Amino acid sequence: MVYALACLISWGLWGLLLKLAYRQLSWVETYFISSLASFTIALSVFLYYGGKIGFSKEAGIFAVLAGILGGVGYILFMKALETGKASVVLPLTALYPAITVILAMVVLGEKISITQAIGIVLALIAVILISL
Repeated sequence: MVYALACLISWGLWGLLLKLAYRQLSWVETYFISSLASFTIALSVFLYYGGKIGFSKEAGIFAVLAGILGGVGYILFMKALETGKASVVLPLTALYPAITVILAMVVLGEKISITQAIGIVLALIAVILISL
């Protein structure tokens, strides 16, 4: 739970800092600089934990596709943040786990409880209310 709370704080500050960067930088500059910083951290963690790559072709393909979609999503997020209010863009984009849950049900055969389903619906309603 500590990691989840630390993630919550990090991502909360991340959205605010991006919006502040837009005061002096274009979305492309902000995207490049923040992505470079993220890559630096990723490389540091990779090297710290041994820097070895050993995986199946299938796992590699999934990882590459995840990276591509993550990058495209980040670009779309940056454009949304550039043109929209942080108070609307951030909650809306934070609903992406609902898509993951639905896909996990369809692709992986995972099941969710009625409580989880209600939570997803309430989260969607909350975003609609926040954006009004």
